[in-house]
Amino acid sequence: MAFYLDWHRELTQITTRQDSALGIMRWGADNSFPQTLKNLIEQSPSAKPAVSRTAKFLKGGQFKGEDTIVSPYGLTLKTVVSILAEDYATFEAFAIHSNWNLNGEVTGMNPMRITDCRFNSFDELNFASKIGYFRNFGRNSEVKKTIEMVPTRGKMKWFDRFNPSAVLRQIENTEGGIGNYNGQILYHTETGHSSYPIPPLQAPINYVLSDVENSILIRKETATGFISSYLLKTSLDAEDANLVALENALDRAQGARGAGKIITMAGMDPETLTATVLEEIGAGNNSAIIDSATKTYELDSKVISGAYLIPPILAGANQTTGFSSAELEEAYAVFNAVTQGGRDTIEQQVNRVLKNGVFDIKEIKLNKLTLDMESNEEAQPTPEGAPDAKKMTVVDFVAMYVEKWEKVNGNIPDPEHLMKVVNLFKDNSDV
Repeated sequence: MAFYLDWHRELTQITTRQDSALGIMRWGADNSFPQTLKNLIEQSPSAKPAVSRTAKFLKGGQFKGEDTIVSPYGLTLKTVVSILAEDYATFEAFAIHSNWNLNGEVTGMNPMRITDCRFNSFDELNFASKIGYFRNFGRNSEVKKTIEMVPTRGKMKWFDRFNPSAVLRQIENTEGGIGNYNGQILYHTETGHSSYPIPPLQAPINYVLSDVENSILIRKETATGFISSYLLKTSLDAEDANLVALENALDRAQGARGAGKIITMAGMDPETLTATVLEEIGAGNNSAIIDSATKTYELDSKVISGAYLIPPILAGANQTTGFSSAELEEAYAVFNAVTQGGRDTIEQQVNRVLKNGVFDIKEIKLNKLTLDMESNEEAQPTPEGAPDAKKMTVVDFVAMYVEKWEKVNGNIPDPEHLMKVVNLFKDNSDV
């Protein structure tokens, strides 16, 4: 199934429906929601950097054991964490596949893309006991193979959910033994054990759609807006060979960038139209459209960045006058605090697998991202008297955070949200 912008009505509401033929719970009306969302993000000038920026902070800095190979495909722990962070930034969910031996130990772990995983049919308590995998459920993946298979129950791979205490029993009950055992999947989502995740961009999805459509409009207007539009009036019938030949000749004369700038009105009354007339109906002036599109882009960017609580200086806003290293350090301190919960989640779930593994390392500790890792340029010295983000007081932090929030969202954060952010700041700063 191809990807078209006009096919996104389902994105305003995520539906989960049982598919008896596949034995799964569909994610979205036609089971293509997650890949469709990823395709939209890839085309959005605002959503793409917002998700990428958040993923970078979720990955954090260097950590001990990051070069340890934990996968039969040669993946290191650093690569595994990076992929999990990308999925968490997009969906607030991720999945880790684990291989086991007869001693009940993990011998390999691989990140599984959340777009390719589905719950099996819910039981009477609305729980899913297994995870189904198929490379392209919605048949709208950006990766195209020579032979594209239609998902069927027989072509899917089924995995037990992560449970170290049950693995030996599962291997024993597998027909053919451990050679046919597919392993387990640790499926984590912030919405609960058997609920598909609700992505951070789900609420502002209409702004993402607007951002994609707006970028298309700007491209078209900057390419063709300087060309005047014309109305071709003629008494000839729309299917008349002479008219078709005339339209084709005009198209060739205009070239690709002028295409669509001539609108034909065929079959007009010959008595009121003495000849075929080409009438200019709009001089090439796209400044008003570009101004409107610029304001739309700024609004979309603010809303999308606000969904991730990205400080404006990191979101790319208001950079026309430049900024100091002190401001960047402050922004890093804030966004490190905002993303600390996500880093903790990734760290905890990876450690659940490592604890049962044959690997030399049994746990990792994800660190906050530091400024010098993000930029290739040498950091400028902090001006004398500038505030030190690491020694910022809680009062200074709250005042700064509320100010940044108000600039992005046009209002102030609610007290419950503010307390959560303050607690994160206290846990991760020298106050």
